[in-house]
Amino acid sequence: MMWAAPLMLFALNKAPNFLTGKIANDERVVFFPTAATQINETHWNIPIHGWIFEPEIDSVKRKALIKALGKMFQLKDTETKSILRQRLMPFAVDNQSLQYVRITIVKSGQQLIHRLPRSAKDGHFFGNLTMPIEVEDLQDGKLHYKAIDSERYFPGRVHIIPPTGVSIISDIDDTVKITNYLNKKEFYKNTFIRDFKAVPGMKDVFLKCRSQYDNCAFHFVSASPYQLFEELSSFFEAEGFPLATYHLKRIRVKDKTLLQLFADPFEYKIGQIERILHKYPQRKFILIGDSGEKDPEVYVELCRRYPEQIEKIWIRNVNDADASRMDGVDEAKWRYFSTGSDLMKEIKR
Repeated sequence: MMWAAPLMLFALNKAPNFLTGKIANDERVVFFPTAATQINETHWNIPIHGWIFEPEIDSVKRKALIKALGKMFQLKDTETKSILRQRLMPFAVDNQSLQYVRITIVKSGQQLIHRLPRSAKDGHFFGNLTMPIEVEDLQDGKLHYKAIDSERYFPGRVHIIPPTGVSIISDIDDTVKITNYLNKKEFYKNTFIRDFKAVPGMKDVFLKCRSQYDNCAFHFVSASPYQLFEELSSFFEAEGFPLATYHLKRIRVKDKTLLQLFADPFEYKIGQIERILHKYPQRKFILIGDSGEKDPEVYVELCRRYPEQIEKIWIRNVNDADASRMDGVDEAKWRYFSTGSDLMKEIKR
């Protein structure tokens, strides 16, 4: 029975989290940016999406994974090893299931507290709030909130997107961030051991869209996993891209959901983008992707289904794709490009 005392201490440490929503000292919460929809003249649906986990900084599995990949990539310098550790950390965390988180939102000078539903096996949790939104509640069109924690700061934001306007739905890899997906060795290096690099001119494209289009909103839809969200979000903010919502893949390294990383992206992207189109039936959409995988085919199919909503399709040509991949779409509606400068003249009111 020597194990009984440590087990009891562990249970007592976790019990407050399960019963009260208190975030343990060894846990973190990450919130993913979401998009709100207007219900009527005063009220909005506010979706909340977060992830609760223990970082497991000293994990044996994590250290073994880093060592194995270090050998595979023949890493020698300290800086590159540091990038690898940072990128891999979210893949080796201990996801916290059946936990709930409380958040606080400041509205009209008052703090409102909301308890969110319990987390799933992968630590992800989702909530939907309905509330009136006033202009003074927002910062640059976003509603900000945070998890309740006495010492640490776990912030989140919801993009308040009007029913009408223009939305930019963009892929990430090889569309706005150089990844070289078609060269698998370069792909893994660019993902795990190198500083991220933006496709030249794409920040300017996004900024010009924001200035030229009414109520312009941005959504990143990618087959990348949520484990890379913090790295991607920090990169795009540092580069000066407008803030966006993120629609990525949920995976657990421990189970078969890991295989979703290697699944055909066609149905996945169709589903993710259709949900956005359905949420905002009166908005117009510009779809941006690349020719390395299935973006042309996905966007052609979406244009067939939603011809009135899809205004333009811009595809970064990374493999000498020909026009046949865009068959069925009016020539005036789409174009290939290499860098952002190719698109600047396309951005018109």
